[in-house]
Amino acid sequence: MRVCRVEVDRFLGFKRLSLELDGELQLIAGPNNAGKSSIIRLLEAYFSDPSGLALAELLPLHAYYTSLGPRTLSTIQVWFNELTPAELEIFEPIVRADGRMWITIRCSRSGSVSYRASRNVSAEESQQLYAELLSRFHFVNIPSVRVGGGGDQNEPESLERLLDTLEAILVRTGNSRSTALQQEFSKKITPLEDLVREVLDDSASAIMGDLPFQEKTVKFRLPDARHALRGMLESAVIESQGDVDVPVAKRGTGFQSALVLGILRYVASRESQSGSNLVFAIEEPEAFLHPQTQRAMAKIIGDISNDAQVIMTTHSSVMIDSFALNQIARLPLQSGGTTHTWLRPELGPTDAGRLSRYCSAANSELVFASAVIFVEGEGDYAVVEKLLGRACQSPGGHYALGITVIEASGLGKIKYLVRLAELFGVRSYVLADRDGLHKRDGQRVLLTVLNERAKSPDDAVVEQLRTEADKPCTSLQQALKQQKILNGLLDPHDAFVLASDLEGLLLDSFGLPRLVEALGPDGEGIVDAQFAQRLLTDADGYETCAAWLGSKGWNSDRKKSGKMQPHLAPHLLDVWFSDNAKPPAAMKPLVDWLDGIVTRATLTPV
Repeated sequence: MRVCRVEVDRFLGFKRLSLELDGELQLIAGPNNAGKSSIIRLLEAYFSDPSGLALAELLPLHAYYTSLGPRTLSTIQVWFNELTPAELEIFEPIVRADGRMWITIRCSRSGSVSYRASRNVSAEESQQLYAELLSRFHFVNIPSVRVGGGGDQNEPESLERLLDTLEAILVRTGNSRSTALQQEFSKKITPLEDLVREVLDDSASAIMGDLPFQEKTVKFRLPDARHALRGMLESAVIESQGDVDVPVAKRGTGFQSALVLGILRYVASRESQSGSNLVFAIEEPEAFLHPQTQRAMAKIIGDISNDAQVIMTTHSSVMIDSFALNQIARLPLQSGGTTHTWLRPELGPTDAGRLSRYCSAANSELVFASAVIFVEGEGDYAVVEKLLGRACQSPGGHYALGITVIEASGLGKIKYLVRLAELFGVRSYVLADRDGLHKRDGQRVLLTVLNERAKSPDDAVVEQLRTEADKPCTSLQQALKQQKILNGLLDPHDAFVLASDLEGLLLDSFGLPRLVEALGPDGEGIVDAQFAQRLLTDADGYETCAAWLGSKGWNSDRKKSGKMQPHLAPHLLDVWFSDNAKPPAAMKPLVDWLDGIVTRATLTPV
């Protein structure tokens, strides 16, 4: 039996959540404070047979909840599939025609707990089947290092997580059925406990008659077996070929975190042979690991999922890059109570392969963003980063607002990134050169990019874009006017075109004399005095400069003779802003567009 869906109403930060889960391995990602850990907390509560008091502590604190009526119920509904023949027989009263079933826990404001199940069975039978369900599942939560405290303050939290994991694996708690490994541990620890208790009891009895104690009988009750585990693991020593044996407690946090997964893989392999239903919930397994080790960790987690269901949260783009797209769910950042539905994407082999290729560690940063801006090249990336930094004027900059910029290495590749953003529900913006609307090789590339939107431009808008884009411009004023018309049509689709391109933008912004001065012998020294003089005196100096920069915009002859180095554009911006508080007129449309993105960004709640 596997967990295939979780639905939550009015618990923690969720107003309404519906989340489909992969039966083997589900990765949950998203911005900070989106609720990734909250899902794990709610699943842990569900599988622990929680009391009304425990559930009441998970009720939301949002304003919407306080305004609801006194009979408001909060619910956790978990769906199951892939039942074995024996499980189908036991849960037959609630198994639906599609082979799935669900059981819901409901909690009132006062902490009163009730149960419901699929096919409308009675509340009493629902509760009985819920108890049977718990006896057939073993849910193990491996908390994040950042929240895995509670032990010795001198111990690293990664060691605390390792200790917690070993305890959860070997010591039975709650109403869950004992695993084979727990039964084996109990069987072997019991004689030792009996021996220790016998020695203590007999020792106390031997001195009772000789010492003036009031008590006539003294019996010892030993602490839970988990305390013995802690002592053994904290004192365990790694014996290696080196001269020094290092205790586990003194090993690095990366090693301790990795050992957690080693334990889980061992347990999953053992328990799969006995038919147990194991669910491992792992929070941020990548903590303290280098990218290469994270990829190795992802391989281990994949192996674990062959024998147990794994639900994992992550903050790592490397982990996103390491798993299939249909195993990744993204939670959005919302305020006032999250309302969200996530359905696993259905991708054919071709689409899955192509999109997976573009969901690299660099590009998959978009999964953790609230908004993403796609640009064509390195120079565009550097300029947009610079302008966003000026727009935000805060220590965290646009990153604190959840805005990320991704360089696609070409407009044609942006369409795949836009589709990725659409798949994960991330708002994406596209910045393109003016020639993205020119017909080239039978298509206008920017329009093919916008066709990946959930709502692409209609035929009337497309025709307007074509007509306007084909009009020639002979002056900066004409180019800016045309840019305004085009971007008015593109704005509903979160796209923006430059009046020419990045190189042409710099030429338009500085003007030929000032740009030549900045690049010449008295400036950056990139062009020599002879070439600088030619640019300033020849009749075609403007076009020559545009071609040398690599521009193919309105202010060029469309024939490139050079290519501007990516670092030069942001440097020239610094030169401009060192003398001017406001951006140049040619750059103002771009600055205003970026300011709008910043204004719409959602601040992270406390």
